[in-house]
Amino acid sequence: MLCIICREDKEDMSDEHVIPDSLGGFYHIFNVCKTCNSKMGEKVDSHLVNHKLTDLYRFAQELEGKSGSLPNPFAGTFVEEGNPEVKARVEVNKEGKLEVLYHPVIKLKEDAGVVQSIEIAVDSKDEGKIDGILNKIIKRKGISESAIVKGERRCEIRTGGVGGRWEIDILKFKIGLLKIAYEFAVDSIPDYFLDADAIKISKILENADYEGVKEYVKIGSGLQPEIFEPFAGYLDLSSKKHYLILTSAESCLLCLVKLHEVFSIGVVLSKRKFLGFTETIIGVNDIDGGSFRKLRMSDLISECMGPLQTRFCYCFHDEYERATGEPEVSSPGYCYEGGDKGEISLYKRNGEKYPFLAHQLLERSYCQSRKNGSWQIDVFWFDQLQEYYVKSVGSGNLYRVIALEMSREQIKKV
Repeated sequence: MLCIICREDKEDMSDEHVIPDSLGGFYHIFNVCKTCNSKMGEKVDSHLVNHKLTDLYRFAQELEGKSGSLPNPFAGTFVEEGNPEVKARVEVNKEGKLEVLYHPVIKLKEDAGVVQSIEIAVDSKDEGKIDGILNKIIKRKGISESAIVKGERRCEIRTGGVGGRWEIDILKFKIGLLKIAYEFAVDSIPDYFLDADAIKISKILENADYEGVKEYVKIGSGLQPEIFEPFAGYLDLSSKKHYLILTSAESCLLCLVKLHEVFSIGVVLSKRKFLGFTETIIGVNDIDGGSFRKLRMSDLISECMGPLQTRFCYCFHDEYERATGEPEVSSPGYCYEGGDKGEISLYKRNGEKYPFLAHQLLERSYCQSRKNGSWQIDVFWFDQLQEYYVKSVGSGNLYRVIALEMSREQIKKV
């Protein structure tokens, strides 16, 4: 089998997480060789899963890594505000909460090379280490233990904050997003694998070419969820999910990647479109549900909408026809031929049946769409130069129809 990264025929295929499992990814493919899988983890995924913003996200969402522990987004040394000699570290305790621990502070007062006093300040949790620290100082300074007179111990409560600096990568993490988009496209569009841009992207990933990523990952900075606004009507962007969208934009194939509340970016995968808008593919990774699935745009819309409701718009030739026909077509029991099967017959005024059904007429009708609250309403206007009639099942009367209204209420988001 061909590995989609190195593009070599390999036998040792592995379980590749398209979205890293440490981020709650449940999308698996099996066409990446073990060598490339290991390399992707070390040089591609690592810059995404170990990003400072990812650490913050995983800590907040309590997403443990393979080690079974939460990351510490505040690892490093901090200093007390207004007192830079006092240093501290932030650790994750057994309860998964952040805890500030102060580093020991040692002050020696000397006179003519002779130590006059030693002051040791430690965090309350390190109080038992004071004697050990003192003994090390005594040995280093060559002080006799008999010369030591221990003084008082006192407690201080520090109420000031601690601060430090973060260095945040703004380039390398994007290669992890490129990998997600590329693997999603290869897995979803068979012809894409042989595309010239797909070949180039696979080499960027194989060689961990961070500069080469810029050519493709270029829609948004990676922190702009607004690029998903066109799909906000059907996607529940506030839910605990990752979203992948393969769609066409102008003359290119585009993949939008949204990793829950962390990263959102657009990746231009090819100069070819590959998909029409109605063929858009949406990947939904449910973190809490532990699942991943794909939907076409039409399936997404159908899943979000309630039952389809239809009704014809009628045209009466005169007031007499209206007075006799309107009560029937407005009555609760009114139905027309073929309505129960969705194969509605159309007639001419003289009673001759057309050789096509009503739904076939929609393909060449003008559609006028509008939203009314949570309802989507589409009105298909028929050619006014032609007359189309439906036959009442009850009376056998023919009634002229000039349009078909189709309405559906949106009942949820995915």
